[in-house]
Amino acid sequence: MKKIPALILITVLAATSGLLLVESVSAESTYPMVTEFSLKYVDHSYDIAPTETHSKDPYTGETITTTVPGYHVENKTVDVTIKNPSGATYYNFRWKGTFENEWKYSPYNPNRGKLAYFIPDGYSVPFQASKSAYSTFSLYFLPKTITPGGSIDVQVQALYGNFRAEPYVHAGWVDAPTYDFYFEGETSEWSSTQTITIPQTTPSPSVPELPAFALIPLLLAVPLIVVFALRKKPNRNSLAVVAG
Repeated sequence: MKKIPALILITVLAATSGLLLVESVSAESTYPMVTEFSLKYVDHSYDIAPTETHSKDPYTGETITTTVPGYHVENKTVDVTIKNPSGATYYNFRWKGTFENEWKYSPYNPNRGKLAYFIPDGYSVPFQASKSAYSTFSLYFLPKTITPGGSIDVQVQALYGNFRAEPYVHAGWVDAPTYDFYFEGETSEWSSTQTITIPQTTPSPSVPELPAFALIPLLLAVPLIVVFALRKKPNRNSLAVVAG
């Protein structure tokens, strides 16, 4: 009779283990993951040309010209091109230095629980999949944090669903209304890893300096040129005698 409770206990433990196994398996996403994507370092930097503005002096009527100098805009990014899995609507990214273990996320950190896929006080949702076969994005958040010559590992996660937008109430006046965006849908597993190396910055070419020995002939030639010029200069007294 004492064997019955033991059998019951074994049965309960087996059933519990089975439930845990089923739960862990069901937790894995069944939605298609990103299987193909590429990374490319792109220099989007550009120059703004100088501009002129004209106004009139209210007292003299003269035209006043003001020149606004031009400037250089530095804009370097890692661009990603993704082959869209069927049904994907948005994308999430994570990256890390090749020689570190901790991942960084943008724009969503899945480890944040219920608010993992949430954008507060925003104008729109980034990284929306295109309607064509491929989507291309500039990962603007990467180059500013990477040492030139270093490498990073990148993975992509596909989102399947849409975001519910709820107006964000501001205490003061803002240029345009903003929203809290709540994701309603499912996500895929993370893709395989792609690695990219950030190139070293190319220094600007400098003007070559003349060596010291090259300056010696120039210094010696200056007195000779002066003497020669003085000898060629006409004598005013001689001209006066001739004229008389």
